[in-house]
Amino acid sequence: MNKSKRTFKLQDKINGVRGIWLAGLSFFKTYSYIVETLGGVLLIDTCGPGTGKIIKNALESMNLTPSDITGIALTHWHKDHTGSLAEIVSMAGTSSNPVKIFIHKEDAPFLLSQKKHWIKMNPEIILKVPHSPGKLPEKEKYQLIELDHLSGKNPLEKWGFESIHTPGHTPGHTSFLYKKNMSLFAGCGLSLFNKNTVGIVPIHDNRKKQIESAKKLAAMDFTYLYPAHLSLRKDEIKKNQRIPFKGKVSLTDRLTGTLPIFRYPSK
Repeated sequence: MNKSKRTFKLQDKINGVRGIWLAGLSFFKTYSYIVETLGGVLLIDTCGPGTGKIIKNALESMNLTPSDITGIALTHWHKDHTGSLAEIVSMAGTSSNPVKIFIHKEDAPFLLSQKKHWIKMNPEIILKVPHSPGKLPEKEKYQLIELDHLSGKNPLEKWGFESIHTPGHTPGHTSFLYKKNMSLFAGCGLSLFNKNTVGIVPIHDNRKKQIESAKKLAAMDFTYLYPAHLSLRKDEIKKNQRIPFKGKVSLTDRLTGTLPIFRYPSK
């Protein structure tokens, strides 16, 4: 895929980056997001290993450089979201000006351990596979900040964001709301299966919590939805046009482990 198809402008000072998924593959659409704020550039997720150069090119298309990144917000520990963390921090951080990396306190141990853990692939089949986090950067070039949804503190206030604990995909899965224009960076909390169906992917730590978190996000007052995988839309998703999914889950959804949460009209 060429450079021009890897980066796309979503809004003023917000670009999406289609990165590498896993094992050098890109067929499963996976996104990072660059948000230029008054507090500096916040990068949301890093995609899989090998995406560092793609993100660098995306920054340059915005007249920015990796050194403009002051924070990296991770939705969760999985490698297709943290795989390029070390690559990016090696370009962006210094010992005198380390990059702040944000991750929920319940996911931080998975990232810091650098070990493989079992993840559940499908609620119907109960298939488990080993999965590891992305490589950690050099210690002196980053500062890890653990998000705690019960603390009452907002470490992302400088960038104009708030974090929303959305467990289920992982114990500490977190979505991020950019309050300036109410853009919801949902991670794997919500995904676009096609242009008008929003739901959840089969990979989970706790399916019940995953569904509860998805319904919580679906009921929020956000204006734009930017998921970590699959389809992507640039237009507004008005709350009064979200139609909750009702009825039986299709055979296809049951076999794949996906679950629709709501639908909304196509453009």
